[in-house]
Amino acid sequence: MSGSVVIAGQDASGNLYPAAADGDTLAISTNGTRSTFHYVAQDVTPVATATDVVVLSGSASKVIRVTKVSIVGTATAASIYDHYVIKRTVANTGGTSTTPTAAQADSADSAQTATLRLYSANPSALGTGVSVEANKTYLSASATPGAAALPVVYTFGTRNDKAIVLRGTGESLAINFGGQAVPAGASLYLSIEWTEDAI
Repeated sequence: MSGSVVIAGQDASGNLYPAAADGDTLAISTNGTRSTFHYVAQDVTPVATATDVVVLSGSASKVIRVTKVSIVGTATAASIYDHYVIKRTVANTGGTSTTPTAAQADSADSAQTATLRLYSANPSALGTGVSVEANKTYLSASATPGAAALPVVYTFGTRNDKAIVLRGTGESLAINFGGQAVPAGASLYLSIEWTEDAI
């Protein structure tokens, strides 16, 4: 219709962008504004019969949304190593772990309130939980790889679905190896990404 305008976007000041004269639309940024955190456990060799290795626990003051988990690694000989991504509704107890600090996507954001744990000895009791993802990790041979070690990547909240939401300190998301024997010479990279916003 003569005189009509097709709106294709909005600038940082709130001004509307019309579609270009040739019918093309302007690209619209999907960059988020929530505080976002990234953590990768590098060159991890799990304990001999590892269960939870990396655990992200929720916060008393923020809603935690897990948006990505990835797992990749090598071993002395090419191996298959099952893994599980488990949402727990009761916290683990016991074990030996450190509490690393994640990288902030934006240094102007507030500090993380979710708690990371990297276990070097299994929890003595695992909290109640259900697997949300599971797969077989192909660990390529570290010295003479016959094939590339490709990461297994899980993304949440990108297909009109919800991200994995952790509410309160009792809820957590764990990267777990089910108590299997760890392949000789295993060296893993385990990463997790999440956002935090007010309750």
